[in-house]
Amino acid sequence: MRFGIFQSAQWPEGTQQQVRLRDAVEQSVLAEELGFDSVFMTEHHFTRHGIVPDNLAMLSFIAAQTQHIRLGTAVSVLPLHDPVRLAESVALVDQLSDGRIDFGIGRGYQWGEFNGFGLSLDERVARFDESIDVILRSWAATEPFTHEGRYWHFRSAQPQPQPLQKPHPPIWMATVSDDGFDLCVENGWGVMLPQAVPLETVSHWVDSYKATFERKGKPFDAEKLMLARGLHVGDDDESAWAEAGPAYEEFLALARKVAESPDGNASPMPFDVDSIRASALICGSETCIEKLNAVRELGIEYVIFFSNMGGLAHSLITESLTRFAKAVMPLLQGAE
Repeated sequence: MRFGIFQSAQWPEGTQQQVRLRDAVEQSVLAEELGFDSVFMTEHHFTRHGIVPDNLAMLSFIAAQTQHIRLGTAVSVLPLHDPVRLAESVALVDQLSDGRIDFGIGRGYQWGEFNGFGLSLDERVARFDESIDVILRSWAATEPFTHEGRYWHFRSAQPQPQPLQKPHPPIWMATVSDDGFDLCVENGWGVMLPQAVPLETVSHWVDSYKATFERKGKPFDAEKLMLARGLHVGDDDESAWAEAGPAYEEFLALARKVAESPDGNASPMPFDVDSIRASALICGSETCIEKLNAVRELGIEYVIFFSNMGGLAHSLITESLTRFAKAVMPLLQGAE
């Protein structure tokens, strides 16, 4: 199995933004030292739920302090970005990091983010589709191109630099929908499945994803499937939950709140707050191994962990990551 961290920086009441951002960087650098495969950085706007509006800037800062760990966006919300500028930024960080960028993309779900930028959440799918087309065209361009789209217009554009990875960095899409699975299988993109959902729901999604490969006449590729999970490894199950459970519940509650529109409607989110103790890996090392083996039985070989939970102390997060790397990771990496 492969393991990464799903990194974020929230801003709980009474904390300093710089400290929260520096903690996220320190945890990400530590992840390389501990042998994690990747760090995927979130993008959020206008809320304490997340104060990393530019995940590529954060990843570039982390790249300068690391050598091997993969650096991913989780996700870049395509409808909120100028696609040519985003293509340039991804390529720049790919060049500077010696080809370590993974490009995680999504359609977005938070009403407040779209409203803050003067956009309609109803346009998120159409904007996503146009954006990824322009990004891929930008990375493939060998001469200037013109684009006259519904949302963006470019004239004689030939974005530079080009990505170091060819034909472009690996692309991962955050999706659980059938049309999202279709896009990923058709284009060779990976699928990112969300955290905080029961394993039974994950199993259903995996079955649907595998069926998409079969329907399109392609062999299932486990390397293209990633699952996010909350993680806090303690001395035992009870002490781990006492340390991190409340912080994780608070984080997920805020995630639901910021997704709501003024009329009380929430964007589609699969988080199941009532089942998080069962779904998250907030436990002792032995239970953590059992839960990851159950994930592996579904055909999932790549898991990224959300550990930087709101007000949880930085020292507890680094202790948990270290405990996972020493007590859990060696028993599952390379296991058949």
